Amino acid sequence: MTASGQEPHWRLPWLTLLIGFICFFWGLGDIALLSLNEARRAVPTQAMFATGDWLLPRLNGELYLTKPPLLYWLATATSHLFGKVGELTVRLPLALAASAMVFAAYRYALRRFGPWAALFTAQLLIANATFAKFARRAEIEMLLAALCFGALLAALHFIEEQVGRRWILLSYFLLGLAVLAKGPLALLFVTLPLLVYALVYRETRAWQVLRDPVGWTILLLVGSSWFLAVSLQMGFDIWQATVQRDMLNKIYGTASSPLPSYLGWILSDFLPASLLILVAPLATWRRWKSDTRLTALIIAVAVPLLIFTAFSDKHPKYMLPIYPLIALLVGKHLGELMETVRPAWRRLLPALGLLMPLGYASYYAVGEARVFDYRYTGLLQFEQWIAEERDAPVYGYVALDGRSIYYAKRTIPILNQTEVEQKRAQQSSFLLLAENNHLDAAARAADCKVREFEPYLKRKKTLTVFGFGAACLPPLPPEKVD
Repeated sequence: MTASGQEPHWRLPWLTLLIGFICFFWGLGDIALLSLNEARRAVPTQAMFATGDWLLPRLNGELYLTKPPLLYWLATATSHLFGKVGELTVRLPLALAASAMVFAAYRYALRRFGPWAALFTAQLLIANATFAKFARRAEIEMLLAALCFGALLAALHFIEEQVGRRWILLSYFLLGLAVLAKGPLALLFVTLPLLVYALVYRETRAWQVLRDPVGWTILLLVGSSWFLAVSLQMGFDIWQATVQRDMLNKIYGTASSPLPSYLGWILSDFLPASLLILVAPLATWRRWKSDTRLTALIIAVAVPLLIFTAFSDKHPKYMLPIYPLIALLVGKHLGELMETVRPAWRRLLPALGLLMPLGYASYYAVGEARVFDYRYTGLLQFEQWIAEERDAPVYGYVALDGRSIYYAKRTIPILNQTEVEQKRAQQSSFLLLAENNHLDAAARAADCKVREFEPYLKRKKTLTVFGFGAACLPPLPPEKVD
């Protein structure tokens, strides 16, 4: 290892990026969908790919406007490149977004803080439980994080360097795409921190970013394009339920996590590097507070963190847009330590920095499929079985996990008890899918049990297929040919 004051050996950044590639991409399409949210992204992609309707996402045949469509568009475009919708095509845009974020954070740290800080920043992102996980999941948050991070970096580049206005326009364009990814909350990660920074430091170039009329026009045109197109076709009232369910309920709902939840999740995700806050925190703050490049990053972390802490609905993934900023700050701190620690630590820190992402890469390359096999074993059996039942009407009873709908590769209407009884009274022949908490009621209504899949999504969960009418009769033997 190199001594303090020297740059890292050129192999270390390349090894880190290679490990990141393995961590994010190895076997990306080899494991089935692992969460309900993945299914909520994959099923609309299936529908968009099959119907060619890129405007109105649909989930199991129903209009699904809860989230804007940018991820569906990217996943559908990727699926057209591969010729089909699959786990790889719906996840690939997120793995690419995570990779772009690691590279952008590395380049920013390299220019601003030096090679050691840049190396540690990249390693901290790759070896981060939440970041690595959502780099491999078909969920919106990683795409939102990449676009918000890019928009913020473009704005900071304009503020900190004597560069042209095109960086402002790039920032607003990326922010508009972020709105198309998950709605107006993207402004909480970019515009609001820039506003606080401008108010605190009275920074002229920051006010130039915030007051740019062409930039705001780009943001409005890009960010509102889909919302306006849907409103013109469906009417503006179409958004009322979405705003209530997906925005207001998450802010003011009753399901609340403890206030310090986000802080605890972030500290655990960045372990052991997050323990650096215990190392001379006051001295670090005194060094950093006069550097506006660092305080801008601190503000960009603190503002969304404080706002989202007040919301009732909390999940670690909601903080992904600030993870690269935290990695930059912690990487900067580690880079400073390389100048002051003993020679033994100068060798140990880079070694740990490389071993941690290597551990994550090894887990995703080898361990993840084995650890979570109980989630998809029954799903894959169900996929094979239902492919052989293409002509039989199939329904779900009361509720059905979106992963079953994805692997069924068809719309599965959901029936309540009254609708099941009506169909039976009509002497209809059909199959009914029921999950654990509805098995008893479905069994009492059905004529027979056709098939059972276990484990299904959980170790002790079951998906049972019940038959009605002729669906209970055994298949006729093939006719003999003389």
